[in-house]
Amino acid sequence: MDKKIILERKLSQIDDLTGTEQKEMFFDLFGFECGLSNGKNIKKRLFAKLQEIYLGGISESDRLVLRKIAEADDRANLKQTDKSRQMIQGARIVKEWKGKIYTVIITADGRYEYDGEVYRSLSAVADKITGTHWNGKKFFGVK
Repeated sequence: MDKKIILERKLSQIDDLTGTEQKEMFFDLFGFECGLSNGKNIKKRLFAKLQEIYLGGISESDRLVLRKIAEADDRANLKQTDKSRQMIQGARIVKEWKGKIYTVIITADGRYEYDGEVYRSLSAVADKITGTHWNGKKFFGVK
């Protein structure tokens, strides 16, 4: 079936969902809670995400143009004040190790969710994956 037809069906279904169902769909698509937001905003974000999934996201050349524009704007918040990378709620950290892909999600309280369990640190997740002690930030490449 054509991707556009599938997309149109999914988009039309969003209007029939309750607010709770829309928030669940948001979590499924983005991997984190939508937080405090009105229904109109949640629907717009769901529409955009589904379009990205079915029709493709922004091209790499457009991404570079936007990056250059943002780098020229002091208000773009691109510069880190801390040398380490800041961990943002809902961000996914992906690591390939020994031929397998591992994904960790940063939770609202700053912990790390992996394989359905929540860990206090990236080191604890790295230990779980490897069976040996690792500096979690080094293992995941976020240091």
